[in-house]
Amino acid sequence: MMNRTFFRAVLPLLLCAVLCLPCASPAVASGTWLTFTEKTVPENMGFLVQEYTGTVTITFLGDCTLGGEEKTRTATRGFFRIVEKNGYEYPLRNLKVLTGSDDFTVANLEGVLSDRELPKVRKQYNFMGPTAYTEILKQGSVECVTLANNHSHDYDNAGYADTVKALEASGTAWFGTDSMAVWQNDDGLKIGFLGVSGSLSGRKAKIYQRQAALLRTIGCSTIITVMHAGTEYDPIPDGYQKQIVREAIAGGSSLIIGHHPHIVQGFELSGGIPVVYSLGNCSFGGNGNPKDHDALVVRVDLRFTEGELSGMTLHFYPISVSGQASYNDYSPVLLTGEDAERVLRKMKDSTGVEMPPFDEKEGSVVTVRVR
Repeated sequence: MMNRTFFRAVLPLLLCAVLCLPCASPAVASGTWLTFTEKTVPENMGFLVQEYTGTVTITFLGDCTLGGEEKTRTATRGFFRIVEKNGYEYPLRNLKVLTGSDDFTVANLEGVLSDRELPKVRKQYNFMGPTAYTEILKQGSVECVTLANNHSHDYDNAGYADTVKALEASGTAWFGTDSMAVWQNDDGLKIGFLGVSGSLSGRKAKIYQRQAALLRTIGCSTIITVMHAGTEYDPIPDGYQKQIVREAIAGGSSLIIGHHPHIVQGFELSGGIPVVYSLGNCSFGGNGNPKDHDALVVRVDLRFTEGELSGMTLHFYPISVSGQASYNDYSPVLLTGEDAERVLRKMKDSTGVEMPPFDEKEGSVVTVRVR
């Protein structure tokens, strides 16, 4: 695992621009996924000597609600009708240039997938879509989702169980607050994922640290924490997010990616560890016209030398959650020019970390290298 002192030594950050988008070619590396709890670690997860030297590329998407509230099922501009009209490829079609050319993509699946009539948990919003919507993930080249969020139990434990069953039936990996996920390539390299929702204090912090220790014990070269936390529509990271970051760093995470506030928040190095506080929304069926259409997709290149994490590059892709300015069409688009610069200014206003100007060359992205 990359040494934290090493990270501190690289400050100030080297900021630069990448000149072109990757082409939508098949993923370079193959790998397998396993999801398990502290009590159900598979027997074949024992420590292996890792000799992999190369790069693993991961794309992270923000809040994806594949469905919506029951009252929107017949709405002309609701998610259900739009997908029925345009097909399962439609929601993530414009991001396929990224998700289709990485090693794997991780998205926040915010809602339930079930074909049953289930009683709702009493709350302001309850999101659900049919299990067939796992095909949206497959068509969008999303290989893994986090269920560590405040809508995965909108229809109580039964809805959560149906979601897990649907994901597993479709071959989509997942993790949540109750379960970890590990991706392993053919050379034995392991990358572990932990999900956090809301906060990490008391008993939750103890569980998290046990999970992190377990991932280290089974030989994960890298641990990535995906947090769903913060104050909705507040551009400044709050105390709960900072708390999660502290616990994640203590647990040995090499990268922390966040969402939940429904808007973009900024980037920083915390204790030498890269933190993206909020990606904002992605394909979000829960709102026909979100207050803020600006969001981010983050693509991370993890560089390994003989099985050890030796560096990483974060690529920031400003997006709009909709191709339409006046309403949500549920199909996010990549931004360029002044629109992209606006997103980067929001990031700076959030954490104070200066982002470089958006390169006007076609397909350019903003990057941060840590090595």
